[in-house]
Amino acid sequence: MINKTTRKIYKKFLENRLLSRWFVLLIDIGIIILATIISYLLTLQIYKNINVIHHPIFIEYLAVTIFFNLLFFRFFKTYKGIVRYSTVYEFQRILSALLFADFLVFLTLYKVIGPSGSVSVAYCSTLFLVSLVGLYGFRIIVVYTYQSLTQKFGDNPSIPVFVWGLNEENIVFAQLLSTGKNKFRIIGFLTTEPNSKLKKLTNLPVIIIQKPEDLNKYKTKDILFTKESDLKDRADYVEKMLNLNRHIYITQQMNINSMSQLSDVSRSIRSVQIEDLLGRPEINISLGAIAENIRNKKVLVTGAAGSIGSEIVKQLAKFSPNCIICLDQAETPLNDLDIELKKVYPTLNYKSIIGDIRNKDKITQVFEEYKPNIVYHAAAYKHVPLMEKYPCEAIITNVLGTKHLVDLSIENAVEMFIMVSTDKAVNPTNIMGATKRIAEIYVQSCATNMRKNKSNTKFVTTRFGNVLGSNGSVIPLFRKQIEKGGPITVTDRNITRYFMTIPEACRLVLEASVIGKSGYIYVFDMGEPVKIYDLARKMIELAGLTPDKDISIEFSGLRPGEKLYEELLNDSEVTEPTSHKKIMMAKVREYHFDDISPQIDSIITIAKNDDKYRLVANMKNLVPEFISNNSEFEFLDQNKIDPTVKSQIWV
Repeated sequence: MINKTTRKIYKKFLENRLLSRWFVLLIDIGIIILATIISYLLTLQIYKNINVIHHPIFIEYLAVTIFFNLLFFRFFKTYKGIVRYSTVYEFQRILSALLFADFLVFLTLYKVIGPSGSVSVAYCSTLFLVSLVGLYGFRIIVVYTYQSLTQKFGDNPSIPVFVWGLNEENIVFAQLLSTGKNKFRIIGFLTTEPNSKLKKLTNLPVIIIQKPEDLNKYKTKDILFTKESDLKDRADYVEKMLNLNRHIYITQQMNINSMSQLSDVSRSIRSVQIEDLLGRPEINISLGAIAENIRNKKVLVTGAAGSIGSEIVKQLAKFSPNCIICLDQAETPLNDLDIELKKVYPTLNYKSIIGDIRNKDKITQVFEEYKPNIVYHAAAYKHVPLMEKYPCEAIITNVLGTKHLVDLSIENAVEMFIMVSTDKAVNPTNIMGATKRIAEIYVQSCATNMRKNKSNTKFVTTRFGNVLGSNGSVIPLFRKQIEKGGPITVTDRNITRYFMTIPEACRLVLEASVIGKSGYIYVFDMGEPVKIYDLARKMIELAGLTPDKDISIEFSGLRPGEKLYEELLNDSEVTEPTSHKKIMMAKVREYHFDDISPQIDSIITIAKNDDKYRLVANMKNLVPEFISNNSEFEFLDQNKIDPTVKSQIWV
């Protein structure tokens, strides 16, 4: 049994650098001296058959060999790494140093000292081989000795994992992970390719699996994916692995070739999250066109502290804008964004402004002071059940706030206005979706009116579904419920939603702003809808638990305004392809500004008077497809109330 004192001694003695880098260089030179003696003895014994111990040119051989090896050891910095953490890259540096050094040794011996060519070739060849074995052997002995001591004296045993995929990068990664004290220990590779020639490059087991159930033959419960693309391409395997109680890990995006410290390796590994499984392979966007669109421009982002707004800000920061104006009414999240921007983008010119889009005076001041060229409008109330309780507030924020921004964009000759909308605006069944649809209508009508007036302001609307991990979304809620031991609450077993990652959605927003035509709504390819019940089960499995055993799933019933499935288009809308395969242009009914503007003004006035039933009735008149579901406003659809007659609404 190893006592605590022994462990402390081990930590103090072995976890720090044991040898100075100069002492390592001295050891390497000692190995070269020994290699010189061995090579000198062997070659002169064979070719000259003389008493080599007292040969007069030995010192010259030794001096030339040490000089050139020392020169290239310094040049390639073969001694600067920590020996016990030596990897293939240290060995590559040693090989390069020896090749250059021995080549110059040969030239010097042949041209200056003047022995026969055969002796020079034999000596240098032998010197190279003996030196290589000596230098490699020294490091290999240190590495394996340290690993043995680590496993014997370490506090926490490493987690044995199989790596998915047999390729050169994974083999290097396995070697990196095997050096020194690490949380994970790779014990083999999993592959579906039975005839891979790379098996010869590793001494670890390579297991061929044709189906996930083959894993039952092996003890390990942990599997590591080094590439996000592999994880998504093998989503069917991953899901079955989770059902078999396997724990899945993934390495975060990294460049294995640039790794120089074990801490980089350790930090790169994390447990798989539901976002990794539901997201799709990275979407390519027109970086050049976006950069040209943003470079040296002043960009206003509303709702900048929110999930979508903050990601838009971070992506815009990469394209050299003149200034980003970050506007939000939420103090703490905006402060968090401010801190992050200072740290990650120290040279970025940006302004963090506390302001409410409902306050026209404040927004007017922002436009006059900063004169933005482009506006990304992401500010909105978005929670369906809460907005069902407060329809007047929803109108004032989502419609009046949008109207303020649109009107000021026109007045200030803004080049482009991009509105972030939602799939809930399609055939809305709730207040939130209806307010976003009304905001869409106003933006479109202004675009049509601007074309008539030959204005240059471009209006683009983007429409997509739920984003993974956004504030208030279902995934953070499920995580909290799992952490508390359950139960997870799902509204209905059959409810489905479209999902997209936050970076993915924001990339498409930026792309749509470049390729979009004014007055059109752009719909994103959201993939296949996901059943929320299945999502809950996967999240429980990812936590290493068993659904309905460790964590129960309960059904709470649809919330006010909620529907079983969302739509990206209504029955009367069709789409046309764009230059980007993930973005479609929706052809929707056009509204004339002169007809729409008075109706929207009337709705806003009613909202300010806090007359919610009359307000909702007028909203349904403006958006006929707005049919309430599981809501107190359903009777307005059934009785077909005339919204102009207030007394009827209270019957």
